[in-house]
Amino acid sequence: MAFALVLVSHPHAQRAGPDQGLSMRVVAGQVLPVPSGLRASHALPVALRLEDLRALELSSKTFRAQGQMLLEWDAALNRRLQAEAIEPLRLLRFVNQVEAWNSQLEAVGPPRPIEGGARWAQSLRFEGLFYVNDLELRSAPFLRVSLPLIVEVADDRLALEERGVLLQPLRDARRLAGGGVEMAGFRFVGSEVYSALHRIEDPFQPGSHHTFSRMVLRLAYRTDDLAAALRWLLPLLLVMAVVLLAPSLDSDRDELSFGLPSAGLLTLVVMQEGYRAQVPSTPYLTFLDQLYTYSYAVAVAVFLLFVWAGNQRARATPEQAGVVLARINRLCTVAQVSALLGYAVILLWNRLV
Repeated sequence: MAFALVLVSHPHAQRAGPDQGLSMRVVAGQVLPVPSGLRASHALPVALRLEDLRALELSSKTFRAQGQMLLEWDAALNRRLQAEAIEPLRLLRFVNQVEAWNSQLEAVGPPRPIEGGARWAQSLRFEGLFYVNDLELRSAPFLRVSLPLIVEVADDRLALEERGVLLQPLRDARRLAGGGVEMAGFRFVGSEVYSALHRIEDPFQPGSHHTFSRMVLRLAYRTDDLAAALRWLLPLLLVMAVVLLAPSLDSDRDELSFGLPSAGLLTLVVMQEGYRAQVPSTPYLTFLDQLYTYSYAVAVAVFLLFVWAGNQRARATPEQAGVVLARINRLCTVAQVSALLGYAVILLWNRLV
């Protein structure tokens, strides 16, 4: 049964849905794909490189990251920045950053001319705590986690309605993820970068809105299936194996038979509390929650089965003892097989949904 769970329960985790513009600092808005024919006054190529990622906390949906950012702009945008006194360091903001007091965004030297002065470049270094808005936990403890790093134009004067800036990923930049993005318990799957538009309506002026360009870097991770199974499923399997084997004990071991389901039920409660302390509350049952919930029902059913069987043996006459015991044994076997089939249904359902 343990090997079956490890093999069958390999998750088909859903890809994280589109970011909805929610963050700890920015007013909720509508995130739109960038139209192919969209033109802005200024294109701003941006390269993001994540050097270190750590402290992923599923319970708070946060992670800490640090890395580098490279901005490039043409002479026309440079003249506008100087005319409107906009510092290159203040061009962009991190949408999903939390704890601004505990973050860092600094320039690496002054803006430097490139391509003979036709273009300008600015290197930035950043570090901070970031929020994961679309964490999907249905397949927990087998997870696929997409960690976003979202940058957006910060100044209202550079909104698209003001003939502002359109962020574009630097396709010829170096790799998006450095060597420090590996995390304990997770395997790094890959990364992607894309642009989007963030449209914010003015609640006090109907019909007035601002549209800001944003760029999203996503790093994809998934848990090590074997490690997750050994940590979370194996203890559950061992407890339920003891509970399901209890009906196979000799009929003269009533005290032990009654104690095993009760002890198993209490152990399940403690284990699930430990698991739930490490993941955020969800409006749905995760895969492991389904297993725990069903295990509760099985443990209670086995206990009720022992109560019924004990009463049947106590009321049976010596002549009926053999027939009653045979009926009890058949029912115990049916209960054990039915419980295993229930686990199989849960596994198949999670694979198909």
